[in-house]
Amino acid sequence: MSLGHVVHAEGPVRVLLVDDDPETVADTVSALEACDRLEVSAVDDPAAALEAHAESPFDCIVTEFEFDGSTGFDALLHLRELPNPPPVILFTRLDSADVVREAFDAGVADVVEKPPTEAQLAVLAYRISKAVAAARQSTELDELYAWVRVIADQSLVGLYVIRDGRIEFVNDYLSDLLGYDTDEVVGRPITDFIVEEDRAIVDESLKSREHGSVESMSYTVRVSDRTGGQTTLEITGQRTAVDGESVVVGTAMDVTARLESERLLRRSERLTRQIISSLPDMVFISEPTELDIVYINDQFESVWGRDVSLLYENPRSFLELVHVDDRDQLRRAIDEMFADIRDGVVDKEYEYEYEFRFIPEGSETIRWANARAVPLLDENGDVTNILGVMSDLTERISHERELAQQNARLDAFARVLSHDIRGPLAVAQGRLELARELDDDSHLDHVERAHQRITDVVEDVLSLARDEQSVLDAEDVPLADAAATAWEMCSSNAGNVSCEVGELPVVEADESRATRLFENLFRNALQHARSSRDDDSGLVIRVGALPSHRGFFVEDDGPGIPASIRDHVFDSGFSTKDGDGNGLGLGIVRQIVDSHGWIIRVADSASGARFEVLFDPVGETGASD
Repeated sequence: MSLGHVVHAEGPVRVLLVDDDPETVADTVSALEACDRLEVSAVDDPAAALEAHAESPFDCIVTEFEFDGSTGFDALLHLRELPNPPPVILFTRLDSADVVREAFDAGVADVVEKPPTEAQLAVLAYRISKAVAAARQSTELDELYAWVRVIADQSLVGLYVIRDGRIEFVNDYLSDLLGYDTDEVVGRPITDFIVEEDRAIVDESLKSREHGSVESMSYTVRVSDRTGGQTTLEITGQRTAVDGESVVVGTAMDVTARLESERLLRRSERLTRQIISSLPDMVFISEPTELDIVYINDQFESVWGRDVSLLYENPRSFLELVHVDDRDQLRRAIDEMFADIRDGVVDKEYEYEYEFRFIPEGSETIRWANARAVPLLDENGDVTNILGVMSDLTERISHERELAQQNARLDAFARVLSHDIRGPLAVAQGRLELARELDDDSHLDHVERAHQRITDVVEDVLSLARDEQSVLDAEDVPLADAAATAWEMCSSNAGNVSCEVGELPVVEADESRATRLFENLFRNALQHARSSRDDDSGLVIRVGALPSHRGFFVEDDGPGIPASIRDHVFDSGFSTKDGDGNGLGLGIVRQIVDSHGWIIRVADSASGARFEVLFDPVGETGASD
């Protein structure tokens, strides 16, 4: 038996037939099961139907109106009290219109008239599928609405629906934000909650969307809550249609705190830029993975002499102004820093620092700079930018060097003064003791000369300490007399050492300094040559003129100076006498020679040490400078 076209509900449909007529049941079950996806079970009374449905729910119940002379139909209507009740279809003989009216009033889904002919069974099958499909769709809609309600109530933004300028729906977030219960908000004009100065924005937005000139819009307005407090909302809205009527649906988000934070951030950025711009140092910000300048203050241009725009175009172009001896090292240091960042070895303690020299654009003056860079990290510890500072150290380094030079002069003054006064002081002390012991006043003349010599040394050393190139008090000086005076200052502890002074020229020189020159050469021989001799024979020191009176020499017949140290004997502080020498004597000699424009050198000698002083070094080789 074919039942024709049937509206199928999705999936199999379980049908429970409730009828106490065995013949009707057999025909009906056979006809319905012939339909696709209809699975039919049968019971003979409503009580059994309720038990069967409770044990395994059915999608539809088809029932007779009366059972064994009694009306059991009312029992099946209790199914309506269950969650998602199945539709009930009344399948009975319709003796009066009252039965149909009573059935529909009771809540049945449909009424189909017996007898169970092929046509009527086809109608019944169609009505079953249609009722089940409608029931399932209603259930899905109810579930969907429940989910939408949950989502709306739990949303972290406000949700609304507006029809004709009035609020049709708001979720709890938005009603709480306004300070009202939801039922106090629904039905009221939206402008009731907008501050007066912003109502025109809302009216214009709603008008544009309701009339279709725009589909969606976003804007910011201030709303007033029940207490009069104001909140700034960011509104988005979309025009749509519900039941053929135009409505506006959208979201509302509280952006009061965000806008205040943005305002404070903009203010902070302005202050930061003003502060950075006023700093004397060059400050820059780079991208984190390579040297790509995103900000630099104007100090670069004032210090480096190059327009900052060039640094934005080519961040590494500043290396062109870095001193050639420092350029490659600085480039490698920069590359290593960014390699560390890419390798993820950078933390908040990481710091890059490098000192280098540079020459500003259009200048020939070498300046010093110090570059420091630190990574800027986000809350996850990732590097967002590099903050760098370049400081011009030129003035500081120049000042430090001046202080170092002054300290060196003071130190040299103290050491030289102590060194050169020993000789005349020893003479004065020795002669004074002789005068007392022998009651011979003639020794006091030597004391007086020694004191005068001490005075000359002090004044001379002060002059040299202030300025190594100080002007000489030049006059014609017989070098033989200067050598003799010097030997007198040194001979008090000379022992069996003798000094032979030959013919020497008269030269234009500072007499006091020339005398000190000989003193230190003699003292060097006494200290080094005598102490190095293996026998008790007397040491001989000779002073004489070089050929053509181009200079003079001072030599001794001691062990001499090893070739390996000849290049260092004039260095201040150099000494071969561990613990006994201060290395000043020959340094003072070179200083005095330099102040006269002469040259001194260690010359080869048959025996002993030989120093040669040349008045005119032109054409000479091996002269010490």
